[in-house]
Amino acid sequence: MKRRLLLVLAVGFALAAIGIGWSATKESPKGKKGTGRAVAAEFELKDLDGNLVRLSDFEGQVRIVDFWATWCPPCRAEIPHFRALYEKYKDQGVAVIGISLDRGGVDVVREFVNREKVNYPTVMGDAKTVKAYGNVQSIPTTFVIDQDGRIYRKYVGYRDQDVFEEDIKVLLNILATGKRKG
Repeated sequence: MKRRLLLVLAVGFALAAIGIGWSATKESPKGKKGTGRAVAAEFELKDLDGNLVRLSDFEGQVRIVDFWATWCPPCRAEIPHFRALYEKYKDQGVAVIGISLDRGGVDVVREFVNREKVNYPTVMGDAKTVKAYGNVQSIPTTFVIDQDGRIYRKYVGYRDQDVFEEDIKVLLNILATGKRKG
């Protein structure tokens, strides 16, 4: 009897995990009529030097907004992807913004960012921004925002670099030849 109960629980947990993973792979929040996509919430957060950074500072660009923390292994694993993508696409209109949810303060984040050679803006998150982005409950949570400021994709959990690169290519309208269309 005990064995059967354990088996049922294990199968239940496995199915729940599969369902959560599947539903989180490419969530697109519903938004204004016509597009089916929500407008990304504006934020105004301080970077590691105390300067204000706003989402609108990157208006007209494809934006990758990553909620993360230094103590989160999957978050740390994605950072090299974001560094590489930013370096590759920054001149084509792509911005990456890291929103740290570290409670240890700016010094902990600054040390990590310097050590890992993070080459894109990093800001310190707050409860207001977390709430504005749907009460981010797991990290990493990453939003891909199009040039019009609409949420194109939301990813909960670790993703490989090619997932984000595919979204960038779609939004930049890059053809298979590697040249920008239009």
